[in-house]
Amino acid sequence: MKKRYFIILFMSTVLFLVGCRTIEKNQASSQQENLNYDIQYHMYKTPDEFKDIIKIEFMLVDGGPHMANNILVTQDKKIYDIMSMIEESEPLTDESKINDKMSGMARENNKMIITKVDGSKNEMAFSYDTLYEVGYIDIDGEKIKPDYSFFRYVYELEEYTNSDTKIEQRIVELFDKYNWTVDYKINTSTWKLPENLKHKAGEYPIKIYWAYNNELSKKIQFDFTGYLGRDVVVEIYRLREQLPEFMKPRRDARGIVLKYDNKIIGAYIDAGRHYSFACSLDRKGLKEITGKQWDRWVIDYIDYNDDLEIELSNMGPEDIIKEYFNALDKNDTKKMLACLTRKNLVQYLSTNLNNHNLFNDDKIDNNIKSAKLLDIEEFTGMDNGSDILEYKVEVDFDFKKSITSEDGIASRFVIMKKESEKSGWRIDGIGTGP
Repeated sequence: MKKRYFIILFMSTVLFLVGCRTIEKNQASSQQENLNYDIQYHMYKTPDEFKDIIKIEFMLVDGGPHMANNILVTQDKKIYDIMSMIEESEPLTDESKINDKMSGMARENNKMIITKVDGSKNEMAFSYDTLYEVGYIDIDGEKIKPDYSFFRYVYELEEYTNSDTKIEQRIVELFDKYNWTVDYKINTSTWKLPENLKHKAGEYPIKIYWAYNNELSKKIQFDFTGYLGRDVVVEIYRLREQLPEFMKPRRDARGIVLKYDNKIIGAYIDAGRHYSFACSLDRKGLKEITGKQWDRWVIDYIDYNDDLEIELSNMGPEDIIKEYFNALDKNDTKKMLACLTRKNLVQYLSTNLNNHNLFNDDKIDNNIKSAKLLDIEEFTGMDNGSDILEYKVEVDFDFKKSITSEDGIASRFVIMKKESEKSGWRIDGIGTGP
């Protein structure tokens, strides 16, 4: 027995009834009737209680950085997803458990308007908090509590307005095997895999991206190194479930599938914007899969025979800092990237990423016209261990635009690290404070 809400949309208001349903064999067969399959695509037949709904409109008080204030949903699959999540809500019997967690970041008094084929409309309000991940729906004074995935789903609708809800059956089954729900396809693109995965100093970190994610893919028996140098199709899917707990505060998951000649050759979970590296479909991280932390893992993917790699490996930490700012001043992107640890470098792939894309392209703009290094001083106020050093530098900046800093002399704190002994010192981070 389990509690569920049944939505009856044949009245001027939405009436939710809490009831019990016995799970019997005939229920299972009934559910199968609601999901039609053909040879290739996973088909969703709208259940009777939802079939009269032609659109759902969300009117948001705060649209957020990637959202408009109004969102219109007309795709049957998305209507089905939204109504199913509402149907599975629980009654909110103790409002204090929600109200106590509504922070200053809460998005309250949003509206959801359901329109039926006969033109009648039903309206409900909802509020949610992105910090504590709680929320509720208010239907004529009766409050219910859906799973927080409902609010995440709504929040991401505007960013993915042109998503494709027609999904191959084998894709649904692949992710379902590991308890992921595929909501829709975000994008499809074609990529040429690199000829090898040995990263040269100064290269954009695409090889590191593929090397890392192949480790995740291999965990579920998809090793795509046999397709290096070939053009592959990459599909990005929006997944309903959150990333594993060990990846907090990152929460949103994208499912990535690689195909060659329509054959699935790779699959992994990606976190998208800001830092995309995530986990395997069975929710394992790099350390658990390979038995290695980043520093020990990445050494197998560095081209130590590269001339620039050899040159930089023989420099001291202060010389690397000088090389970096000289490259920044001359707009020498290759030399600038070469001065960074690979862990620092891969951040370029996903910082401010448009989540429709697999990763950022290699057109890097640091917003700097010139950067004259004036002084370097080792900063000894922190105990970072023997393989990490910190320096305070004075730099005279001239920016293209004043965004977060003004032109002129400013202090920066540079973290130097030996990511691998053979590569020597590289810049692991630059900040405005120690």
